[in-house]
Amino acid sequence: MSTIIEELISHVSSKPQRIKTIFIGQRYTTVRLISGDVGLALTPLKPFDSCIGMSNLSGSFTEYDTSELTRFCLANNSFLKAIGFAALNAVLQHDLKQRSDYIEDDFLNILKIKPKDTVATIDYYTTKIGVLRQTKLIVFDDRLAGKRKDFQILPISKLSEKLSNVDIVIFPPTFIDQIDKIKKWASKARELVLVHPTTPPLPRPFFEHGVTMVASMKILDANLLIKYIMEGAGTTLFKKFCKKIVFKCD
Repeated sequence: MSTIIEELISHVSSKPQRIKTIFIGQRYTTVRLISGDVGLALTPLKPFDSCIGMSNLSGSFTEYDTSELTRFCLANNSFLKAIGFAALNAVLQHDLKQRSDYIEDDFLNILKIKPKDTVATIDYYTTKIGVLRQTKLIVFDDRLAGKRKDFQILPISKLSEKLSNVDIVIFPPTFIDQIDKIKKWASKARELVLVHPTTPPLPRPFFEHGVTMVASMKILDANLLIKYIMEGAGTTLFKKFCKKIVFKCD
């Protein structure tokens, strides 16, 4: 069981909020609160397991509150887990309106990467590859392993043996429960960077486990966000209704 996930759940469980709608899209899962705030999580890239669909709980989720839904972050069912993280992020988006401890910018503008650095990304960050290729880049992604000639793309199973001499590790929130392992494997890295629009914007638990930078987004127009996601939008269109934000460990 991930200590970090438990800490995130504990943070939001003390102030439960009611749910208005839940949408499970092909790419993103969204949870909207009665307050209007919205949270996102990545929808698993696999079909439903049976004719039941995502779960036999479907149709009843709006009867739950956020303290109950966020417990799904610990579920074995990956679709339930996505709902849990979307609910968690909805509460954190609500809280973000009262915070000012972040920088509005792209993390690459803050992260001091040198051409000689060895940078590892866990997952293929499509929009960042152009910049990251100016370094010694290693990508870990099972979907694309071995399919590029200009830089290494390795399977996730190689993480434990290939991170030992990396200077910077960039990874998405789907690896939250493996942060302690990543820190151990990348013992020489000066930066561990958690990056994605669905990253929970609550940096303290991540900083306490060795992450040095947390990059997420602030939702400015929840209605537009939901409209675009329901029409199949990807992250490149999020700039129409969101701001990139970065929390940096002192």
